[in-house]
Amino acid sequence: MAEEEAVIFGKLQRNNENQVIGWHSLPDHMTDVAVCFRSLAECRGIRRALEETAKRRLTAQDIARLTVLAFLHDIGKANSGFQAKRWKRECDISPEWPVRIHAGHGSEVFRIFDDDVARGAVQPLIEKLGTWGDACDSLLIASISHHGSPVQDRPGIAPDIWRCTSSSYDPCVALREITTRALAIFPLAFERASEPLPDAPAFGHLFAGLIQLADWLGSDTRFFPFSEPGEDRTVTADAMADKAIMTIGLDMENWRDKLADSSPSFSATFHVLAPRPIQAAMQDDTFGPLVILESETGSGKTEAALWRYLHLFRAGLVDSLYFALPTRAAASQIFQRVTTTLHQVWPDGAPLSVRALPGYISADGANAIPLPDFKVLWEDNLDQQKAPQRWAAESAKRFLAAPVAVGTIDQALLGALQVRHAHLRYATLARSLLVVDEVHASDAYMTVLLERLLEAHLNSGGHALLLSATLGSSARSRYQALMPGARRMSPGKVSFETACAQPYPAISDNRSVRSAHAGDHTKPVRWAARDIIDAPDVIAESAIAAARHGAKVLIIRNTVPAAIATLAALEGRVPDPAWLFSVNGVHTLHHSRFSRQDRPVLDAAIEASLGKHSPPGPLIVVGTQTLEQSLDIDADFLITDLCPIDVLLQRIGRLHRHHSQRPDAYQIAQVLVLTPTGHDLTPMLARPRHGLGRFRNGGGVYNDLRILEATRAMINDRPEIAIPRDNRKLVESVTHLDKLLALETQMGESWQNLGQQIEGDIGAQKSLGRLHALDIGQIFGEPFPVSVEIATRLGAQDRLLHFHPAQPGPFGRTLQELPIRHYLLPNGLSPDEEPCDIQHHGQEITFRLSDTRFRYSRFGLERLQNAPKPH
Repeated sequence: MAEEEAVIFGKLQRNNENQVIGWHSLPDHMTDVAVCFRSLAECRGIRRALEETAKRRLTAQDIARLTVLAFLHDIGKANSGFQAKRWKRECDISPEWPVRIHAGHGSEVFRIFDDDVARGAVQPLIEKLGTWGDACDSLLIASISHHGSPVQDRPGIAPDIWRCTSSSYDPCVALREITTRALAIFPLAFERASEPLPDAPAFGHLFAGLIQLADWLGSDTRFFPFSEPGEDRTVTADAMADKAIMTIGLDMENWRDKLADSSPSFSATFHVLAPRPIQAAMQDDTFGPLVILESETGSGKTEAALWRYLHLFRAGLVDSLYFALPTRAAASQIFQRVTTTLHQVWPDGAPLSVRALPGYISADGANAIPLPDFKVLWEDNLDQQKAPQRWAAESAKRFLAAPVAVGTIDQALLGALQVRHAHLRYATLARSLLVVDEVHASDAYMTVLLERLLEAHLNSGGHALLLSATLGSSARSRYQALMPGARRMSPGKVSFETACAQPYPAISDNRSVRSAHAGDHTKPVRWAARDIIDAPDVIAESAIAAARHGAKVLIIRNTVPAAIATLAALEGRVPDPAWLFSVNGVHTLHHSRFSRQDRPVLDAAIEASLGKHSPPGPLIVVGTQTLEQSLDIDADFLITDLCPIDVLLQRIGRLHRHHSQRPDAYQIAQVLVLTPTGHDLTPMLARPRHGLGRFRNGGGVYNDLRILEATRAMINDRPEIAIPRDNRKLVESVTHLDKLLALETQMGESWQNLGQQIEGDIGAQKSLGRLHALDIGQIFGEPFPVSVEIATRLGAQDRLLHFHPAQPGPFGRTLQELPIRHYLLPNGLSPDEEPCDIQHHGQEITFRLSDTRFRYSRFGLERLQNAPKPH
């Protein structure tokens, strides 16, 4: 056997022919990860999280002992079955090798204690660990579980992988070398101590996540190249670890010092004369770690959140920011604004900002093409010295390790689920201000997960800011109750009268609800209901009549087919085609069924047409719920399908958003709400239509007809409202449980049955959320479920279609990636199936998935069997 084959390897490098061309010894790799953990533990935010979960200050010896446990993370690789992986295939393993199989290095660790010689090789170390307290066992298991889920002792592992049965390799020699190195390079860990390691369960879960982070960093050859001949890795590894942590932005002290030196004002940061009251309040030091900001759409909550982050960061209370949005489109919009702000605050080099959307990766505005082995190719050809700065952007599992990241709420919720690398997300998020925008938009399942996440995050020393224009009293009370404190508020029921008496706009923490008075600012809104939801021709005439007065009209339908039908009706009637929204001269609409290449083009065109600096003159824009959130658009007249009051207020927030010149007839914002024939929602109890009503097995676009009926009745009773003055009462009058129960009684038995069904749906979702959630109150080690699919959102999974080669799109961009909702997919579709039988028809294409044909055009994606071809 060649001399190099006797090396105890921790990492291998192979060429394209799968030949080994590089070796990194196991003890050296274990040293890399250990010192990486030690450096992580010195970062301000991580150290705070460790001490908060430990419930005490950590001493230098505590850190040394945790570093030893980190060192032992890969001790399982010493087994002869793992070391046999120097041969790519089992059939190629040398006959002289102790075993002729490949083995892992997780559960295999438990087998060390089945062999007297192997156990004896590590006995000096095990005896020392036994004096470190009862928590040591679970912390060691957390370290060994660094590949993302708790490792279990399992039967069926070959016992001879730890036995010396051949002269070619003796695993006990490796175990003795590992033991000797641990005892030699971390001497402080083995001195007598007066206090055992912390045994709080949350501490063990946090430690598990930090080991995963340290292992991922310590395995990256850009930071930790394989050892050179004669190199003493116990000497060189520390500098490598410090450089890695500084490079990717886990150590943020340099940026904090620059911010302290410059001390930018709100006005200079956001180019405004002065902050609004809700924005100025974000630098209040008396707030607790959890803050809830309720303010109307368009009031500057995004800038308030960024100002809160800058204030906490400058004070050393957070090291990072994760801005969580309900949708990918909203995340893309906010990402641009966040990146712009960072470069305004740090003009000579801002912290990395990552768009945390899997498959749509961007860092500091540069996009990336994913490659194998968690590598990417950056479109700006960043040089090799600077590319590692974007390390956190290269894998979705690492997004939360970035200094600043903007993405969907899903990326954060994955840190609260029993899924692989949940602990990595939990640990990296602990350094952050977690901002959750549109917090009211979560269903019952996601709300349970968010509450679990917030509770863990806050008790790890993190900070959170929840944003909403329409949060109900019961939800606010539940969130307030998550943070422990002497004046902790009860999450119990709040009466309708008490709920309505709460101030709005408001800023809440765990102690109180404070008024965030907006001065004399108010927006009067006139609204009316009209039962023409099934009449796209009449809807089109209403929009055209407003456009004749020079109005900018926004039409928001609850479903894509209704939106397409409305645009088709408009095209057949509009006196001037220039009145219709277009992209690159092509009339279109705005919804979620466009490609990833076309959505940014649509968003930019919408903001150019209806944004702060849009040209004057009539315009009609048709779309769906994608127009409700994050887009900075401003219309004069809103035509909208009936929807719950909180959603309706979001849509109304797109009216009179800026101080713009408006037609005389629209000096006051006006809303036309579309309802079914006779304003009667009762038929939707049996058959949902236009997104109104509950599906037979639960769910639906807007499934709670009680809230919809209460919203409709309010519109009928109050022809004019004022925002933000009336927001609180509007929301509580429609969503408060007392009001819903009264409506059920008034409407009769069928509506009472609906109420029971809705409550049953909510209860089932909550139960499932609690079942799937990661419980950091239990000692680390409980296995994750393997027989169920766990996700951040309930329901079937959507798909992302890929077009190779790229196809011509309707707006001048190529069609490469096309999201498709699960309910449009054919039954029994293979998970590997991609579009085929692609045909071109002018500016549109058709393609087939299984036996179902689809069309992609200026109208977006349509399933041809279900959608008539627009004219």
